[in-house]
Amino acid sequence: MALPISSADCGKCRMVYLSEKPPADTPEMLAGEPELLSVQDMHRLTGVSEQTIRAEINAGRLPGCRIGRRLFVPKCRFVEYATGGAADGR
Repeated sequence: MALPISSADCGKCRMVYLSEKPPADTPEMLAGEPELLSVQDMHRLTGVSEQTIRAEINAGRLPGCRIGRRLFVPKCRFVEYATGGAADGR
């Protein structure tokens, strides 16, 4: 089973198969995390409130998607955002 992540969304994002290992360029501290991070995952990793994370996604500053009622962000986009990222051209 694959999770479709558009390559147009992120230069490093690609189709991810649940059975494969994380890419070699994934930061070591996130190697054990899922390819799609939930708001709760990002809160746990950063300490930023869930409300702030949701606001960033809803404003389009943190690229995410909704699956059912839950919001998710591809791990590569989260890394870009958290490091001052390529997502917003900085």
